[in-house]
Amino acid sequence: MRPIVALAFRTYARYVAPLTLLSLVLFAPLLAYGLLSKTPGELGPAWRMVMIAWGAAATAWIAQYMLVGAAAPLARSIADAEPLGQLAALRVCLGGVVRAVLPTLMVVAAIAMGSIALVLPGLVLGVLLSLTGASTRSGLAEPMLDSVARVRSNLKVAIASVGAILVVDLAIVTVPFAILLGPLSPRPTPEELSAAQLILQIVAIGIPLVTPLAACLLAAVATTARPSD
Repeated sequence: MRPIVALAFRTYARYVAPLTLLSLVLFAPLLAYGLLSKTPGELGPAWRMVMIAWGAAATAWIAQYMLVGAAAPLARSIADAEPLGQLAALRVCLGGVVRAVLPTLMVVAAIAMGSIALVLPGLVLGVLLSLTGASTRSGLAEPMLDSVARVRSNLKVAIASVGAILVVDLAIVTVPFAILLGPLSPRPTPEELSAAQLILQIVAIGIPLVTPLAACLLAAVATTARPSD
């Protein structure tokens, strides 16, 4: 696990600028809504802000799985001792994200269908397909099969990595919610209304900032688990 974490941090430290830029693009709607929203004047809008914050944290993994497509070639360049310049890295990131969009949407559909029947199959698929964006294989099914092979070769690390990412994502909303607000009262005070807006803003800024590191962690897992093509 230690070499994987070290590779993830080395990749993040070197390419934080292009990865963060792409993360901000992926979360642009959330970021714009959080920063441009006004303080709610009543319970309904305040509750909606809180629900959007929770929803954004719970679904952040989708964009994080996409960004793995950008982080994976960068992690490979670090592992192969052939680092890229920042502009070259940005071009590679753009191509990686574009290539990862459709396979990641297939992953989302598979996890959704697995979760409809029972929660556990969805969680299992969430781990097995977490490296889909890192695959260089063409098509839609092949990247998913590649992810399953890579995850199975290092299952414990993959489970720990996905679990850590989900915990951090949810902590970004859970901690400020518990500290600043808690359950909204039927007649919220001005302080509670302001807290609801602040929670949304924390999530809108925090999720895009942690996403590059999450993507680098999964990219490092994929890089160190290379099944034969």
